[in-house]
Amino acid sequence: MFDKCKTTTAQGNVGLGSAIAWFTANNYAVSIPLNDSQHYDLIVEFEGVLKTVQVKTTNYYTKAGSYKVELRAGSTKGRRKNFSTTKVDYLFVLTANGNRYLIPSEQVATDRSINVGKAKYLAWLLP
Repeated sequence: MFDKCKTTTAQGNVGLGSAIAWFTANNYAVSIPLNDSQHYDLIVEFEGVLKTVQVKTTNYYTKAGSYKVELRAGSTKGRRKNFSTTKVDYLFVLTANGNRYLIPSEQVATDRSINVGKAKYLAWLLP
């Protein structure tokens, strides 16, 4: 999925495009913020309610048979932003094999990384 991506920025753009395509194909209205200083990447309208979505990608396949998703993001001055369940409503994940997950943020128990593909997150694997 990310074979042609030469940078992590390019990989992230593929993930963002995949998220926009999935939401649009499933009749959700999608808004894109003007900059990247907020904790979310998209605003999506769910049944008349606006929700924030952070998009992550991963190509790190673990020996245990799942994809590890780093939740922290780079920020200014070399400091990293941790994932926050209070600042984002959903986590959209695109894995290197093309699987997509839409995980409610309250189901994410950490601010550093998760392993998708394990039973805990299979309920949010998108069709």
